[in-house]
Amino acid sequence: MSQPPYLTLISEVLPVQRRDFYAANTALLNPVNANPLIDGEWLQLDSTYKAARGTGEQAVPAWQLFAEKGRYDTQAIGKVPLLFIGGYEAETKVADLTSMTVGDGLVVQMVTVGGVANRRGLAKLGAGAGEHLIFGYVTRVFTDRVRYWCPNHPTFKTVA
Repeated sequence: MSQPPYLTLISEVLPVQRRDFYAANTALLNPVNANPLIDGEWLQLDSTYKAARGTGEQAVPAWQLFAEKGRYDTQAIGKVPLLFIGGYEAETKVADLTSMTVGDGLVVQMVTVGGVANRRGLAKLGAGAGEHLIFGYVTRVFTDRVRYWCPNHPTFKTVA
């Protein structure tokens, strides 16, 4: 079973700006929820400008959650801090490490972490044709986590 912390910043925290957004589903902030939000998950903004889990491979911008599971401040105000502006290097366990190698482009999709499915994490860009949003690049692979560089904004890559 994967143990916290699920996200560790390698870069300095100061140049990375975080921003708080209301959670679309505040029940996910409760640590006893069956599938609560955990640090390192990727959330998108929904049509009401609230942070929400997406589905499938991420096709719109998303940002990483920068708060541990069960924090009282997030539960009290119903907001979550996201790493919003600035490139950074980090390590995360919220990923599908299958076949990852240094230099691989990373997409955001549903992954299983600690035996719990349906979390939004990083995965290697697959061979599926079409446009994909690249959220980062692998810089090192460990047995239980990946180190990656996350540029200031995601980029599109077309796979034939």
